[in-house]
Amino acid sequence: MNGQIVWINLIDYTPAELLVYGLGCFLWVIAYGIYIKNIVKLKYVEMPVFAGCCDVGWEFTWSFLAYNNMGMLFQGANVVWVLLDLGFIFSVGVIGYGWKQFSTPRLQKKPFYPLMCIFIAVFAAATTYFMNIQGLDNAVGGRSAFLIQLAISFLYVPLMLRQTNLENFSYAANWLRALGSALVVVFFYMHYPNDYFLQLIGTVSAIVDGAFLYLFAEKRRQLRMAAGPEVNAQAA
Repeated sequence: MNGQIVWINLIDYTPAELLVYGLGCFLWVIAYGIYIKNIVKLKYVEMPVFAGCCDVGWEFTWSFLAYNNMGMLFQGANVVWVLLDLGFIFSVGVIGYGWKQFSTPRLQKKPFYPLMCIFIAVFAAATTYFMNIQGLDNAVGGRSAFLIQLAISFLYVPLMLRQTNLENFSYAANWLRALGSALVVVFFYMHYPNDYFLQLIGTVSAIVDGAFLYLFAEKRRQLRMAAGPEVNAQAA
């Protein structure tokens, strides 16, 4: 190190660990791309609002206020994530269209709704920051990240099940986010074998993601059956 920029930390991490973690992050980047495309096309953001707000808060903290020790390549990836999130997913998707997820009129109205989103994002950033400086997180922000990931996993299920159809949800994006998160959990087992708290929340998140994918496929099958053979033939 000696003051030199280290792009990939091969001292504290094995190539296998970096590959598994990096692949998991890459799958999330592809999922983000699908989210952005669908926000433009559908004028809807499928990521649960609370989770989306917490997500951008975590990304901001781990881009500018906290630094992981995996190397500048991974730190740079955090910066790219937060720029994508702040520049589009959060500012356009969550702020612009996230109110459609709510049925309560008060939660849909301006200025209450955008102020609520900003408050949650700032609170998440502050919580993530204090977890880091008080030594409650690990070197890659895994504990704080997967507390948010648990929220994403659990909140996705009722949000999807409330829909009358699935036109606003991408099966591909959900597979990518689920598989990407699962690979990061595998990394946790590899690099943090004694961090049982992290392994627990990561494993539960993966189980809930698997349940979501099953329920998504089941609901899609039921909707196709209800649509009738003529509609299915046209869709094919």
